[in-house]
Amino acid sequence: MNMKMLLPLLAWALLLPAMAKAELMLVNPSTADKDELQALPDIDDEIAQAIIDGRPYRSALDLDTALAKLMDEEQRAALYTKLFRPIDLNNGSEAEILLIPGMSKKMAHEFVEYRPYKSMEQFRREIGKYVDDDEVARLESYVTLD
Repeated sequence: MNMKMLLPLLAWALLLPAMAKAELMLVNPSTADKDELQALPDIDDEIAQAIIDGRPYRSALDLDTALAKLMDEEQRAALYTKLFRPIDLNNGSEAEILLIPGMSKKMAHEFVEYRPYKSMEQFRREIGKYVDDDEVARLESYVTLD
């Protein structure tokens, strides 16, 4: 392979991790503007305004309660793949953790079991015992250490 072909391939390979990480970024309901909200699935003007009016969201449960008045459980679950109030790993309730799309009761228990988390690296290491690296990265996008 000549250098002309190798350079674009190398550039693409270096961009892939950043692109994958960008796909995992969730919109924060406490900071998103109306246009950002309306660009999300199933968010019309009324729902976008309700999200804005309900700020600030102290927990994922607060957001879920506000949206439950306007959206059914299936719609909210789909929306939470794009919009979510990050959960504090050390203080979030199991009910909050269960709002993470695809979360099982067993995995929510594991999140709680390893508390207190001192770093995100510890979270990755402990949760990585149960799921692959891609799933750890996805789950990490829903949590924070405040």
